[in-house]
Amino acid sequence: MMEKMTYNLAGGLPDPRIFPRNLKIFEMNFEQAISFNELDNEILKILRYRGINAKKEEILLTTGSIQGIFIFAYAFINSGDKVAIEYPTFAGAIRVFKSRGAKFVKIPVIPYYDLKIKEENGIKAVYVIPTGQNPTGIHMRLEDKKELLELAEEKDFIILEDDAYGLLNPEQPTLKSLDKNGRVVYITTLSKVLSPGIRLGIMVADKEIMEIFKLIKQNIDGGNSSPSLSLVYSSLKDGSFWDGLSKAKIIYKEKKEVMAEALKRYLPQAEWNYPEGGLFYFIRINGIDSEKILEKVKDRVIFSPGTKFFFDGYGKEYIRLSFSYSRPEEINEGIKIISEAIDNKIVSIE
Repeated sequence: MMEKMTYNLAGGLPDPRIFPRNLKIFEMNFEQAISFNELDNEILKILRYRGINAKKEEILLTTGSIQGIFIFAYAFINSGDKVAIEYPTFAGAIRVFKSRGAKFVKIPVIPYYDLKIKEENGIKAVYVIPTGQNPTGIHMRLEDKKELLELAEEKDFIILEDDAYGLLNPEQPTLKSLDKNGRVVYITTLSKVLSPGIRLGIMVADKEIMEIFKLIKQNIDGGNSSPSLSLVYSSLKDGSFWDGLSKAKIIYKEKKEVMAEALKRYLPQAEWNYPEGGLFYFIRINGIDSEKILEKVKDRVIFSPGTKFFFDGYGKEYIRLSFSYSRPEEINEGIKIISEAIDNKIVSIE
């Protein structure tokens, strides 16, 4: 009988301790619980927290942030169009842009952003996660954000800014807050603070573009779930959303330190940088095949092999480890199990 999985170091699921506990879902009359005008006002407060002064007609609530990526790609990208993406980057975005037939242009982010796209012509769009980049955890510096916006003007492309982890690092200015020419479409998600089951994201764009996005969204699903909207509205109104965000910053900072110590203890041969933001460590261990490691240990611990984050199959020597969901003791035990698998030489590249 398969041993029950205990240690989850894979996806960036939020720590359950930050979820609001006073949302009584079964007692809510959902249609009456929502004031959509007031909900929009609360959403605008979240955006102002990230330095974005949007208007109501410029926002769209999506079913998770990945739907926002899909809506953007469906609106702007056709087969053969050049899309510049971080290398490595969010696996979900890679899948979406591949489904549209995009031709990828690399923006290397290890050890730091290399905006080599200044040498590339014909780029249609750029996708970036400038705050707490997934999977590396780095922040794009202010001067490079400004340079990217200048390049967008010079080369006439549009930018999709994925701010999935920005609420945890509000001191980092968004590209959208710096954008003066409508070049940036912004997306973020509330699932990192509320609950992964409440699939709700926020999309921001100039009014003309947003009208197109709303039509695409309408054709996809007809609108968001009333229960999800009601729960988000209640949490924003009573302040539990903001309480959860404050807890999240404290909890994740502590667990980030726990994982750093565990990596030093059990995987001293690993190469990694301390993440400035986000929920992950992206480590490299020379000579390993992370997919084989996962196959051997998946009944006891799961993680994300590095190949998921490169569009061309590169990255076997990389492992992405999440510190957000698991308890500190689980982080330690999970990394110990991975270390033992590597030491037993059961996963070397052939």
